[in-house]
Amino acid sequence: MPRPLQVLPRPAEEQEMVSRPFPTRLPAARPERDDDVRLADLSTELLAVLDADGRLRRGNRAWSSVLPWSATAAGVADVRAHVHPDDHATFDQALHTLLGGGVVDDVVVHLDDGTGGYRRITWTGRPDPEAGVVAIRGRDVTDQHRDACEHERRAARLQRTNDDLQEFAYVASHDLSEPLRMVTSYLDLIRRRYDDQLDEAGREFIHYAVDGAHRMRALIDDLLVYSRVGAADVRRDLVDLDAVMADVRHDLAAAIDEAGAHVRWSDLGTVRGDATQFGQLLQNLVANAVKFRGEEAPVVEITRETTDDHVVLRVRDNGIGIDPRYVERIFQVFARLHPRAEYAGTGIGLSICRRIVERHGGTISVVSAQGEGTTFVITLPIEHPGEPLP
Repeated sequence: MPRPLQVLPRPAEEQEMVSRPFPTRLPAARPERDDDVRLADLSTELLAVLDADGRLRRGNRAWSSVLPWSATAAGVADVRAHVHPDDHATFDQALHTLLGGGVVDDVVVHLDDGTGGYRRITWTGRPDPEAGVVAIRGRDVTDQHRDACEHERRAARLQRTNDDLQEFAYVASHDLSEPLRMVTSYLDLIRRRYDDQLDEAGREFIHYAVDGAHRMRALIDDLLVYSRVGAADVRRDLVDLDAVMADVRHDLAAAIDEAGAHVRWSDLGTVRGDATQFGQLLQNLVANAVKFRGEEAPVVEITRETTDDHVVLRVRDNGIGIDPRYVERIFQVFARLHPRAEYAGTGIGLSICRRIVERHGGTISVVSAQGEGTTFVITLPIEHPGEPLP
């Protein structure tokens, strides 16, 4: 009788091969570390890894494009050797912090760009204690910094020019006042003393000379006011606008009564600023409303509206109005929309108004149409406690 077949156990190596599942997909073409490098190269930020000695171990493509020396020297480049000497202390302190387990943010150093110049790099760093390296993430802000510096230089030049022009306007106006005062006084004296000795033409000539001298004096006085508005820092007193309007009403009493005007206001409250300048502002606007009146008696209303961040004052009248095409022109120095024979003035009053409002951090605009009155809208910021002044 034949013996039954005996199944011998397979060797362990063969059993392992049989039990191993057949792979359903190919293994990755690159190890995971290569994927990390490729992902870093896609970033537009400057990414790098430094060792404990401050040497560059690896930098991404953005890093190498900005700092070409790192592309050929990766793994051996001493980064500190490429730092501008003025920034060595900053770089050393940041690296010391990182190696001690700390983090650094917004460090600014200038690194050699390989062409004899330097790039301004702002970077943050995080330590990797297990690997004994630090990771750097930076941005090249060279162009932005250059543009900002150029903007500051231009702003400084513009400020110096404005200061010079302001000083010139003040000095010129002040120095012209005295000789003009003398001319005006002597012309008035000639008119009073010799009026009966002059014929009609002579009296007319003297009248033109006196009138011209008085207009020039008014112009110089307004120029002095205009230059003084920006000459000093704006005061930040608590200004009672109702009291200011009472003073304005008193100062313009003659013109208001002569025109039969009605000037109304109530509960204007307080604002922070210069009381004298607010008086000039409101007096100019009320005086204009009385001057540029229509056939009806002038009515001038001053109201206030308060929001969370602003105070809005409106000076509304029922006068002749302004053509909407000229609502910006009226704020220019010496701008006039009407002949001097119809309405007297120097053409500086509204320029002073705008300058005062802007010095207080606000804006002034106008809403008007010919024959339908005018509304000046003044918007001023409210200063909240703890906020910096504008």
